[in-house]
Amino acid sequence: MLRTLNTLLAIRTSTTANLFIYYIQKLPVIGKHLTDSIYANVNLKKAISIIVFLISLLWGFVIRLAYVGLLIYLPVVGLGKELAVEDQLQLFLHIYFLLSFVVAGVSSATILEPKREKYVAVKLMRQSPTKYMKASLGYRYITFMVYLMPAMLIFTSLMGASIVEVILLLVSVTLWRILTEYLHLKLYDITGMVLIKNNVIVWSVIGLGYTAAYLPLLLDRVPVTSSILLSLPVCLVLVVGGIFAAVRLSRYSNYRGAVDAATKRDDPLLDLGRMMSEAQKTSVKSKESDYALNEKHQENLGTKQGYSYLNILFFSRHRSLINNPVYKRMAITAALGAVGVAVVLILSQRDEFLGPDLGVVFPFLVFGMYFMSVGEKMCRAMFYNCDISLLRYSFYRTSAFEHFRIRLIKIMSLNLRIATILAAALTAITLAGSGEWLSKDIPMMWVCVLSLSVFFSIHHLFMYYIFQPYATELNIKNPLYYVINMLVSFASGICLIVRAPADIFTAIVVTLTLVYLLISLVLVRKYGSRTFRVK
Repeated sequence: MLRTLNTLLAIRTSTTANLFIYYIQKLPVIGKHLTDSIYANVNLKKAISIIVFLISLLWGFVIRLAYVGLLIYLPVVGLGKELAVEDQLQLFLHIYFLLSFVVAGVSSATILEPKREKYVAVKLMRQSPTKYMKASLGYRYITFMVYLMPAMLIFTSLMGASIVEVILLLVSVTLWRILTEYLHLKLYDITGMVLIKNNVIVWSVIGLGYTAAYLPLLLDRVPVTSSILLSLPVCLVLVVGGIFAAVRLSRYSNYRGAVDAATKRDDPLLDLGRMMSEAQKTSVKSKESDYALNEKHQENLGTKQGYSYLNILFFSRHRSLINNPVYKRMAITAALGAVGVAVVLILSQRDEFLGPDLGVVFPFLVFGMYFMSVGEKMCRAMFYNCDISLLRYSFYRTSAFEHFRIRLIKIMSLNLRIATILAAALTAITLAGSGEWLSKDIPMMWVCVLSLSVFFSIHHLFMYYIFQPYATELNIKNPLYYVINMLVSFASGICLIVRAPADIFTAIVVTLTLVYLLISLVLVRKYGSRTFRVK
C-alpha cells in the first residue's frame, strides 16, 4: 500500500512540476531564459518536485481556508451582521451542510472521477486498480479532514462553536463523503451510470443547493439545519454509515471495472485540453446561412472602407454567433424581471410587506454584469473566425489600435443592450413594490449598470489585445490572463461582502470605468502591435 501511495504521489508531483516549469517559461522576461533542456535536468527536477510537493500541502490548507472563509463565513457575517452570534452560527452550519454534504456529495466521487493520473497509473504503469484506488481513497480522505480542520476551527470559533461541535462536523462530513463514494459505486454497479458525468443532474443539484444555501441570508431567516446536523441520531447514522462504507470499500473486488469506466481512452474528460478546444471551437463556429448578406448589410458595407469595412463584414457574416448570446441574455433577464414584478405585486397585498430596497442590489450588479457580458465570447469568435489568419501579417498587427477602437464600440453596444434590459427589469420591480418614481436610487442604478457594461467591454477586449491568451487550438496559454481574471472575479465577490452606499458605489464604478478606458487606449496604442499576435 505504501509503495502504491509513493507512486501516486510521484505521479502528482512530477506532473505538477512539469506544469510549473511550463508556465514559468510563459512568463515575460523570466520565461525566455528557460529552455526546454530544463526538463532533462534530473537534480533540478527533484528540487522543483520537493518544492511543488510542499506547496501542494500548503495549498490544501489555503484552499480550505478560502472555501470556508469566502463561501461560508464572509457571506454570513457580511449579510447577517445584524444577527446574534448564535444565529450566525446557525446560518454558517446551514450553508456548510448544503455545500459540503449535499452538493459535494452528488458532484464529487474520487472512484469514478476521470483523471489523467488514474489513466497513467493503471493503464500505462500497470498498477493494480485495487491497490491504486485504496491508496487514493485513503490519502484523499485523511488529507481531506486534516486540511479542513484549521479552517473549521478558526471560523467556527469566531461564532462561538465548541471544540466538540467542530470535531463532530469534521468527522461527520468526512464519513458522509466516504458513504457517498460507496453510493456512487453501487449506483454504477447496479445501473452502469456514472452520476458525476450526468451534467443535467449535477448542475441542477449545484444550482438548487447554492440557492437553498444562501436564500435564508437574503430572506433574513434562520434555519434549523444545525440542530438537526448536530443531533445525536444524525451523528450516529453518519458515523455508522461512513464506517460501513469504508469497510465495504476496503473489501470491494471490482475496482478494475470502476477504473475502466473512469479511464476510457476516448473520454474527453481525460484530456481537458482537447475537450475544451473542441467545445470552444463549437461555441464560436458560425452558420453557413450568415454568409449570405441581405440588402441592409450590403448598404452598410457600401459606406465603409479599410478596417471599418473589414469589421462590418465580419459582424455581418457572423451575426447569429454575435447576436444570439445577446438575445438569450436579454430574454432571460426580461423573463426574470417579469417574474419579479409578479411576485412583488402578489406580496405587496400583505400588510407586513416591505417594499424592495434597490440599494441592496448595487453590490450584486458587478457580479451579474461580469457573467452577463458577452465580451469574452466575442473575443474568442474574432480570434477563431478572423484574427487567427490575419495576425500572421505585420500590417494587421501594427494597426491593432485602429481595429481595437472599432471593436470596442461594437462590444459596448452589445453589452449596453443587456444592461438596458437589466436596468429596466430592476426599475419595474422597484416601482411595482414602492411606486416611487422619484427615488434617487433608480437613476444611480441605471448609471451603475450601464457603466459596468462599458467596464467589462473594455476589460475583455483589453485583455485580448494586450495578453492575447488564445493559441491556435483556442486553449488559453497565458498565465497572466488567468491571474488577472481571477483578481477581477475576486473583486466582484468582495463587492458582495463590503457594501458601500449606493452613491459612493456608483461614483467608484464610473471613475474606474473612465480610468480603465483611458489606460486601455494608451496601452493598446503603445504596445498592441507587439502583444497582439498568434501564440
